[in-house]
This record gives sequence, structure tokens and C-alpha cells, in this order.
Amino acid sequence: MMAHNLYQTYLLFAIFAGVLLIASSIGFVLKHRAGTQASPVIDNLNARINAWWVMLIVLATAILLGKIAFIVLFGLISLFALREFISLLPTRRGDYFPLLISFYFMIP
Repeated sequence: MMAHNLYQTYLLFAIFAGVLLIASSIGFVLKHRAGTQASPVIDNLNARINAWWVMLIVLATAILLGKIAFIVLFGLISLFALREFISLLPTRRGDYFPLLISFYFMIP
């Protein structure tokens, strides 16, 4: 059962890597076609594709390092997502200290 799950995980990463490889190729061709003229849309596309490569590599590394690394990675991702969510909420000046204590000391 465990080997089957590992095989599915590797297959899923291979599919994502293949899709990213195709997307990177398309971005490269578009950038090459644009030539020397500035193209912010193509630059933005390539930056997003590169960010997806980084996410795939970080996730693959955490999976290869084991269960503890995977749990720590998702804990950190959850902490950063919660911090981002709280930063979008309307907060008063008096909320700063309790939020500081909770995010940097209590939650981790």
C-alpha cells in the first residue's frame, strides 16, 4: 500500500513537472519572439512560472525529507497564510501587541 502511494506521488510530480516544462517552453518562445522590446505581460508570465517551479521543488524536497519535514512545511505555510489573512482584516492600534504575541510566540 505504501509503495503504491509513493508511486502515485512521483507520478503526480512528474505530471506537474511536465506541465511546467511545457509552460516554461512557451514562455521562452514568447520572450524570444518579443525580441528586444519590453513586454511586461510575458515577464509576468515567466515570473509566475518560475515561482511555480520553486513551489514544486520545495514541496518535493519536503516530501523526500520525510513526514516531519512535510508537516513542518505545511505548518509554516499555514502560519504565513494566517498572518496574511490577519493583515487584511481591519485592526485597531490596540490590537497590535496581542497579535504580535500570538503570531510570534503563541502559535509557533
